[in-house]
Amino acid sequence: MALRPLPFLRLTRTYTGLASSSSRSPSIPTDATLPPPTLPGLSPTQPRTVKSPLTRKTQLHRTYLSLLRSTPLMIFFQHNNLRAVEWIALRRELLFGLRKIDPESTLAEGTRITVLSSALFAASLRVAEGYDPQHKRSSEPGGSKLIAKETEGLKKTHPLSPVFTAPVAVLSFPSVEPAHLKTALDILFPLKNPKKGLDPLAVSGLQKFVLLAGRVDGHVYGRRVGEGRVMDVDLIRVLALLPDVNTLRGELLAMLRGAGGADLVMNLGNIGAGLTRTVDTYRKMLSGELDSDGRPVEGKAEGGGKEG
Repeated sequence: MALRPLPFLRLTRTYTGLASSSSRSPSIPTDATLPPPTLPGLSPTQPRTVKSPLTRKTQLHRTYLSLLRSTPLMIFFQHNNLRAVEWIALRRELLFGLRKIDPESTLAEGTRITVLSSALFAASLRVAEGYDPQHKRSSEPGGSKLIAKETEGLKKTHPLSPVFTAPVAVLSFPSVEPAHLKTALDILFPLKNPKKGLDPLAVSGLQKFVLLAGRVDGHVYGRRVGEGRVMDVDLIRVLALLPDVNTLRGELLAMLRGAGGADLVMNLGNIGAGLTRTVDTYRKMLSGELDSDGRPVEGKAEGGGKEG
């Protein structure tokens, strides 16, 4: 009669074989074992980081920073459980509507709808508007406390902080064009009924949108790059009713040419002409063509006559 090995002996042999095979296999590097990246060529407006650039959060953080610093107009809205086919239909209708305004312009392709990670975008917004390269380093005495205090203050006082408590998406424009903004608002956030001829899937998705706020970037509004002004729903619709930049320039020029405006234009032109003459006279005095009284130097004039 053959003896059979006990069950626990077979389990021990199996475990020993797995342990020996795992010890021979090469170790797979993970994000936790990767050394922090060294990025010496960072832009002065880009805060340094010790996190691995391979993680999804780091990539999203840098993508949101780029979006905040390069987009002059952003419209934030809440979305509630939209399906993928509804997103596709809405993006298609928006693209077709913007192309009808100016078929030769590339602004329609540059206008995009992006679904955001609310907490991560809020952190990126605080970095974009609160980071200053002149701040003390965290390694210096009092530096980390100063940065932490200002960041916490910005988190509590920023007007967009209440917006990012819900699922949020953003409609970004590559330039501020009121006509394109009005068309986008009529398609995505109609005041009454949706536009006729829309895809039924797009109409179904519109019922799940809530317009929240807008943001005009700093280099448009007049502040520093990265910082912007927050607009409520009423200001967004007022901005959409404004004429374009060329029309505003024409109205300003017509106003200046009207009653009393001609004298203002002439005075402004005289200031520039007088400044040009003053700089040219100073240049000639430095080069020796004129004396200190502004008269031509005789030696220069005689030398010029002999050469002729």
